[in-house]
Amino acid sequence: MSSEVTVTQSPTTTTTTTGPWHAIFPDPVSAPQAITPEGLAALLRHNAVTLGKDFLVIDARRVDFEVACIRGAINLPAHSFYQTLPSIVATLSHVPKVIFHCNSCKPGGRGPRTAGWYADELKRQGKGDQADNVFVLEGGMKAWVSVYGDDDALTTKLPQLAPS
Repeated sequence: MSSEVTVTQSPTTTTTTTGPWHAIFPDPVSAPQAITPEGLAALLRHNAVTLGKDFLVIDARRVDFEVACIRGAINLPAHSFYQTLPSIVATLSHVPKVIFHCNSCKPGGRGPRTAGWYADELKRQGKGDQADNVFVLEGGMKAWVSVYGDDDALTTKLPQLAPS
C-alpha cells in the first residue's frame, strides 16, 4: 500500500515522501522463524505455560484489527512499532518467547517486519539469545481464523458496529 508519508526530522525540518508506510524505516536484518497456528494453539492450551509470563502474542495489525483476535494478544500496530522499539524491548524482553502476527504474515508484511525489528533490537541490546525465541505466525490471522475462528477458548470475536 503506497501512501504519502510525512517525517519530522527536527523541529524545523519536515520531509514528505511517497511509498509504503515502512519506507522511512530500515528493513529488519533478522528473519524470525515461523510457528504454525497449531503450534500456537498448543501453547495457548498448555497448562504448564502462562500467556504473559512464558510467551506473548503481538498483533501488528492497525485498522484491520476488527473482526477477531487471538485470545490474550496485545495489539501493537506495526505503523508505530519501530519508533518505540527501545521501550517495547524494555517492557517485553522479560518474556522468553514472543510471537508476532498480522493479517497474512507474508514476507515483508507487518508481522514479519515487526518481529524482525524486535529481534534486531534484542541483538543490539546484547540479548541475542532471546532473538532466537521470536516467531511469526505462519499465515497470520487469516490462517488462524480458518482453523480456530470458532474456538471461543482461543479466539475473541470483536463486536461489530451496525451499519448506519
